[in-house]
Amino acid sequence: MKNRSFVLGVGCGLLFGVGMVIGTIVGISTSAPPIASTAGFEIDGKVLQAAAGDSSDKFAIATGKISDTAEGVFMLDGLTGDLQCLVPYTRTGAFGGLFKTNVFNDLKIQGTKTPRFIMVTGEANFSGNGRPGNCIVYIVDASTGNYAAYGVPWNRQMETAGRAQQGQLLGLTSGQARNIMIRQ
Repeated sequence: MKNRSFVLGVGCGLLFGVGMVIGTIVGISTSAPPIASTAGFEIDGKVLQAAAGDSSDKFAIATGKISDTAEGVFMLDGLTGDLQCLVPYTRTGAFGGLFKTNVFNDLKIQGTKTPRFIMVTGEANFSGNGRPGNCIVYIVDASTGNYAAYGVPWNRQMETAGRAQQGQLLGLTSGQARNIMIRQ
């Protein structure tokens, strides 16, 4: 029985790996316009942009585009509920942004419970003065189905000037992912 599970696990892993390779090849060969990237890697004149995430029982990490020239890395500590976003400045090579919050209250996590976090980022284009960065980070506690979304209070002028910035992540919304209702 253990041997059968092992073979099934290896087979699923190989299928996943083949899918990733095919997806990369297809993604590189598309004719989409280039997207700015903090890494600046190019293949056939097209700029590549990284957007990724991963998690374990105790930690989750994801990246997301904060501005046209900056990408942030979001890190969520599953033990404390602390969510941080670090943003490097491409002109200086140093980390210029640090934003934090604690997700336990928004996700209604009790101190005695063990959450199981899922975290992804999405791109947004807010308008108006004082608009947040171009990234929203979404977090779900798979144990309860509660979710929350946060934005980065990004100051584009400070980024351009190379000045450090920090603050609280903006709580955009929270709720229960099971049986979602849209308000009228």
